[in-house]
Amino acid sequence: YRAVLKEQLNPIVQALELAKGHECSSPAERLAFYANQIAQVHLKRPFLSHFISNEVNYPTGQGGSIIENYISQAQQFMETTLQEGVAKGDFRADLNIVYSAIALAGIMNFHFISKPLHQKFTSFPEDTDIEYMKHAFEIYRRGIVK
Repeated sequence: YRAVLKEQLNPIVQALELAKGHECSSPAERLAFYANQIAQVHLKRPFLSHFISNEVNYPTGQGGSIIENYISQAQQFMETTLQEGVAKGDFRADLNIVYSAIALAGIMNFHFISKPLHQKFTSFPEDTDIEYMKHAFEIYRRGIVK
């Protein structure tokens, strides 16, 4: 189980490394690139969000430390990038970095966790996950910019 979790979560680390090394002109672009990478991971690994959600909500005792490691790396990346944006004057000075990172993680992941449910109640097209992510990130970005 631990090996399966590590294998399922490894693309998140790869997405983080890509985002850290990606040539972006601004912290907002780096966050958008990361959000897009996470959407790609979810599309390639449709059960990833279920692994994470189940382990967070119903810990097995085997996967908690693995999940926490990956989540903490993602949280640190987002916080560092948000801090950089505040320091550069790109983002609002009163931005709560921790809350903003958590909100972004929610935007990037909740859609994939809840997708089966909201497809029952909305006319959400099946193949527009990347478009959704871009739109959702743009709404988020407008809330954090100066």
